[in-house]
Parts: sequence; C-alpha cells; structure tokens
Amino acid sequence: MEYNALWSSLKSRIAGWKPALPAFGGATPIGFDLASERLNLAQASLHKTGWRWRAIAALPYPGERSALLGNPAAFRSLIQATLRQHGFRGRRVVSVLPPGDLQVISIDYTTANGQDDTAVLLRTLKERFKSTLDDAVLDILPVRRPPESNLRSAVVALAPRSRVIAHLDLLTAAGLEPQAIDIGPAALARLARAVVTGDPRANLLLINFGTENSYFSLLWGRRLMFDRSLAIGEKRLAATLASNLDLSVERALTLLRKHGLNSHGDEIAETIGELLQPDFQYLALEVNRILIYFASQTHGGSVEAIYLAGSIARLPGAADFLSRLLSMPVQILNPWKIPGSEASRIIEPPTGMAVAAGLALRGIPLHARR
Repeated sequence: MEYNALWSSLKSRIAGWKPALPAFGGATPIGFDLASERLNLAQASLHKTGWRWRAIAALPYPGERSALLGNPAAFRSLIQATLRQHGFRGRRVVSVLPPGDLQVISIDYTTANGQDDTAVLLRTLKERFKSTLDDAVLDILPVRRPPESNLRSAVVALAPRSRVIAHLDLLTAAGLEPQAIDIGPAALARLARAVVTGDPRANLLLINFGTENSYFSLLWGRRLMFDRSLAIGEKRLAATLASNLDLSVERALTLLRKHGLNSHGDEIAETIGELLQPDFQYLALEVNRILIYFASQTHGGSVEAIYLAGSIARLPGAADFLSRLLSMPVQILNPWKIPGSEASRIIEPPTGMAVAAGLALRGIPLHARR
C-alpha cells in the first residue's frame, strides 16, 4: 500500500508502476542495491519449467560511494560496463534508496469503530514528525491484526521527496529505467518466503548486518510485522578488537574477516569470540526484547528461526556462534538455494546479495519461484 499526495508526481517518473509478470524467457527487472561498500545486482530469468538466476554481480566501489554517486558520468560508465560484462538483460531496475536516505519505523495506533485506518495513521505520523512529513514520501505496510481489535500496527518507510527524486535522476542518468523503489525489509521478507518453504506460515526474525547498524525484521507468517535498527555492525566489532588487542581498526577488521567466530580448533577465533562477548550480549538482549514483543503481540506466538544477511553474517562460523548464543536455530539467508530454482554456479557471497536478490524477485509470483 503506498499513500502520499507526492506519489502522483513520482509515479510518472517510474516505468511500469504495477509490473506484469514477464513472458517466459523474457527479462525480469534487475535488483539494484547501492549498499555501503558494494553495488549488488541480481536478475532472474523465467522458463516454462521454473526459473534461474540469469546474472549476478557484487562490485566494490572504486573509491568512496559518495564520490562515485557525485560523478554521474563515472557512475553511468560503471553501470553500463557491469551490465554488459555480467550478462544482464534490459535496463529496468527495482531499487532501494541508499543507506541513510530512508527511515523505517514500526508504529502502533488505535482506531475507533468506523474510523479510516489510513487517516488515523497519517494523523499519528503527523503528530510524531510534524512539519517534516509535509515533504516526505511514505510507504505503509499494514501489520495483520485480529479484525475485532481496535489496535493497529504498521511498518512505515519514509524519505524526503528530494532524496527520492535525486535517486530516480541518478538511475535515469545512468541509462536505467526505474520500475519501482522498494524497501530493504520488504525485499528480505520476499526472499525469506522463497527460501523457507517447509512451513509457509513460519514466523521468522531476519537480521541484516550493516557496517555500522543492523536491522531486525519480524515476519509473522507472510506479513512483515516489525522493523528496528540497532547500533551494532562490523565496524563496532572491529573497533572492540582493535581496542583490546592494541591494533589498528583496519588490521582488526582483517583479522575478524579471516578467522571469524568459528571456534572449532581455531584459537584465534576463540579469542575473538571471547573479546566480542559484550557486543554480542548487547545483540542478544535486543533479540530477546524482540522475541518478547512478538509473543505479546501474537498472544504467545514464537519465532521458529533466525536468518542472517549482511556483513557479520559473512564471518566464518557466524551462524553457529549466534545459534549457541541465542539458543535457537540461526541460518544464513542464502538466495542461491531457493527450492525450485535451476541450479547454477554462484560465486558471489550470499550474505551480501540478499537485498538485491529480494528486489529481483519483486513481481514474480511465489508459484513461479518454486
């Protein structure tokens, strides 16, 4: 559900606002993720017997991301060369705003009988954000609630209109055709529902680790229920190691990425795990709060599993380490292992490609992914 008066002026800037499923063998949109350290791209290809990943790419920026985005000619050259070299087809993209341009919040509100849910939510948001909401673009994802309850919840994504326009201009100037602007939690939820097929109503917690912040998304069945950020990421872990071992942050980060959290016979990894206990206890406390919140909102419901993506998920042994810490199943959200997709040789690390893969699956019905 999208709602904002500004959307009417933005829809004309986005090709194919309500995309139809492409014909078999046709080009689906490219998932386009301008992540903190890399440009991540993914594209699927549909066939009568199923589908496969047509093309993927994870390209480290040649310098600072801000410098690249501030040079339209260099950005266009990089994009066009990447699309050619990696076998992408077409120029239509589903994108997300770069980190920092988008705010995602979870909000609870109450409606009286007969009141319009959207009107009440907008009043609640205006009270919270005041004048900043007047020039913002909103995307509202309602959270499922019992019909007899007056309590409502929604995940709300909002961004300054100027940032959205600038992002569309950037894509267009690079020779791309923006089809939609999605949000990261929705893309991850879409991917998770394609990957986890044993129980389509399983409740999941998705953790997407960034370089500085991490993002927690709750899936209640097929619905995105909750999204929250936490100030913990790969840089914080590296800073902790640097402080304890009297190393530079760069050297500590190299050590962390090489040895990770795998304690099976690796003494350095065991030491790293011990030194990072305070940081991971901070993470565990937040996870426990989220699990308690979920139980309270679902009358005793439980989360069956946790799926990881992003920077910390790339560390050797991360899933096993967090599974022991949290005493529940923890797995990597791997887009290359979606049941029903045609097997192909994938060389990119799955943890950093989750958002791009989820964007690429937008508009593809679930039955076509299996």
